[in-house]
Amino acid sequence: MPFSPFEIRVQPEAIHDGHVNNVQYMAFLEQARQPWYHYFSRLGFRSFVARLQAEYKKEAFLGDVLLIHSSIERVGNTSFVLRQLIRNQRDELVLQAEVTFVAICARTGEKIRVPDELRQQA
Repeated sequence: MPFSPFEIRVQPEAIHDGHVNNVQYMAFLEQARQPWYHYFSRLGFRSFVARLQAEYKKEAFLGDVLLIHSSIERVGNTSFVLRQLIRNQRDELVLQAEVTFVAICARTGEKIRVPDELRQQA
């Protein structure tokens, strides 16, 4: 399911030593994943982050407009990878991340096979 890019304007509280603090990017990525979590819920499962790998490519500064693009990269049996890219208003890559999720049954809390509808997004 393609979601529109998630847009964030960098606020003063995100700044440390003149640029966006590295941990703030994780909060930005989490905010951008909220529509995905609702989508997962509609498909009848929950998820948890098993791994998050991020590569910082460029600094972002106060007032920058950041667009976060998220898409399904790979799907395994009970896990899947969401790729997230943060670009600034000049379309420069600021950060790229891969987030590995495990699919969990909403009722039992047990691992389940990733639903076919999500598999089709890869």
